[in-house]
Amino acid sequence: MTLPTALAAVVDLQRAHRDLLRVVDALSPEDWSRGVPYGEWTIKDLVAHCIGDMSPSGPGLIVAGVLTPAFIEETAAAVWDARALNEEMVASRRRFTPEDLRQLLFEAHDARIEATLRIDETHAEVLAFTVPMGPNYDLRVEDWLWYGYHDRAHAADIRRALEADWTPQSLTFAPEIDAKMGALVRAHEGLLRAIYSVADDAWKEPCESNAEWTYHDILAHVASNERRRRARLLAAVLKGENVEELEAIKDIDGWNATNVDGRKDWTTAQLIDELVEGWHQIRLTLSEFRSEHLDRQITLGGGRFMRTGDFLDRMSEHTSTHAAQLVPASRARRL
Repeated sequence: MTLPTALAAVVDLQRAHRDLLRVVDALSPEDWSRGVPYGEWTIKDLVAHCIGDMSPSGPGLIVAGVLTPAFIEETAAAVWDARALNEEMVASRRRFTPEDLRQLLFEAHDARIEATLRIDETHAEVLAFTVPMGPNYDLRVEDWLWYGYHDRAHAADIRRALEADWTPQSLTFAPEIDAKMGALVRAHEGLLRAIYSVADDAWKEPCESNAEWTYHDILAHVASNERRRRARLLAAVLKGENVEELEAIKDIDGWNATNVDGRKDWTTAQLIDELVEGWHQIRLTLSEFRSEHLDRQITLGGGRFMRTGDFLDRMSEHTSTHAAQLVPASRARRL
């Protein structure tokens, strides 16, 4: 008999998938060529990405009996360039028509769902295995059954594309900067995974690991914090421009409280919009950095300083840590 968590994960995925299909079905022929903020894809490219590889994925590995702690550890330690892999898959489907992509999208999760429904009590031990997601951020294999977050995230991307005029733009980075981007992208994607996994009724609850803030407050913090990060990065290059803003962000606790409290009435959609736009602004800033900028000094709170290259590593850790704080509010953990 299918485990309740596996069945619930399938139901959640089906609901998210139906919503994504409704968004796609409402597109006009012209909409497919609209740019998706804040990247280099069109809506057509994004739908091609949403299809994925149409494999059973993680659930398939579970039922095949090959998912072991050693396998997970080896996979987590591998250096995956998600940017290159995603672009390769999208590029391979650019010749497809919107009608082709719509049909593939309809069938995209069939193999995953079939495998998930085969997960029963004999797989309980495997579902408890730890999956490293990043610094201070672990999931369980069970959490990976809940794939609905991916369709929710990209349905929101399409809605955002329909509300804004965006010209796709490709950013390039100096080699030493690009070497840092893999971890930064992984941390950002892991954060979005956590955000779109949170149960709708959990946002106003106190965060388990930081009772002074709700889960909504955690989202407000990471969304507003992108502006502070960018100010510090710019100051490292521009040597003190916008001194007033730099002085304000030195007061870490005061700045956090002001920006979190000021967003109490914001919807989660508004906060996510701020987050993804802020992340784009950081990427845009880093695309203008040269390799020597990694040795410039970043000004932190309390009169402290940090090498810019080390600050980029710290950015990944900060993002990953806050993503982990959202996990207890996920649909999987609240079942």
